[in-house]
Amino acid sequence: MKILLTLLLCYATLTSQAQDRSPALPDSLRLMLEKSFTILQTNAISRDTIDWTRLREQVYRRAATAKSYQEVASVFPYLFQQLGDHHGALLLQGKTYAWKPQRPAYTNQAVRQAINAYPNVRVLTIGEDVGYIMLPGNRDFNGKNTNADTQAIRNALRSVNTVKIKKWILDLRVNTGGSMYQMLAGLADLLGEGQVGQFVNQHQQPDGAWILKGKNIYLDSQQVSTVVDQPVGIPAGVPLAVLISGQTASSGEVVAIATVGRKNTVLIGEPSAGYTTANQGFSINASAGLNLAVDYDADRRGKVYTDVVRPDIEVIGGDDFETLANDQKVKAALAWFGHKPKRLLKP
Repeated sequence: MKILLTLLLCYATLTSQAQDRSPALPDSLRLMLEKSFTILQTNAISRDTIDWTRLREQVYRRAATAKSYQEVASVFPYLFQQLGDHHGALLLQGKTYAWKPQRPAYTNQAVRQAINAYPNVRVLTIGEDVGYIMLPGNRDFNGKNTNADTQAIRNALRSVNTVKIKKWILDLRVNTGGSMYQMLAGLADLLGEGQVGQFVNQHQQPDGAWILKGKNIYLDSQQVSTVVDQPVGIPAGVPLAVLISGQTASSGEVVAIATVGRKNTVLIGEPSAGYTTANQGFSINASAGLNLAVDYDADRRGKVYTDVVRPDIEVIGGDDFETLANDQKVKAALAWFGHKPKRLLKP
């Protein structure tokens, strides 16, 4: 009996060794994964809900035969899926590895085409008393253009603002994201002074207030923009209609959220893209880095946005960026203002 038990134990040991005899990851690739897990376990917004032991086993199993950084990188979409992070990504040698959840395709071609057609701030007047500003996204991810962009937005507002302008339309339909700070600082005259929103952590505790003070943007007490400029002269609390689309994303959603809770304000259009998390970048090595969702966005009233921003007045489609007089979302804004303009004045 003892001999049989010994033989069984030996067989089990040999079987286990055979099962574990998968090709070992090269040290450089193992180090890449280990560094990534350290970053994720410390910072991921969903970190408290993840079985990290199990996830680590699953990821290493999928990466077991990898011989290059690119082969390890191919596992990261799965990793982000398990984290529920569709805003994050691995950046490796100029290529992005991310997870995109299955969603119905966005079919509004007018908005899709307008994203490329209108890369710059656009302002005009509608009738005699409505100011209109289209604010697209930017690619200033390192913050080098914060002050210059802030000034450009203010100059655009100033170019059409007169004593006759009594109402404003803020068009965020083509704003796919970028750096939020110049957007908020540039729109300070429309948004108003004080806290206009905040980041909150996974426990919905404050993790950075968006504060406009002296027309500049602060994150808590840290001043981000430092523009010295005369006010645009827009009266506080002027009626504001904010247009959003299914392509309004990330920092574009931040701006929309920053208007929620403002007096005399309405959101019009389509549910937004659903990238309402704050991302932070982390270095893995000289060739790779993680862009990771670390916080949620919240409005000035404290409401937390974990998915899309929903409009107060839903208008699906009907966009006409070339002829705003025919644009159904603009028409809805004018109806909310309570009048129809006699003519469209271009800048």
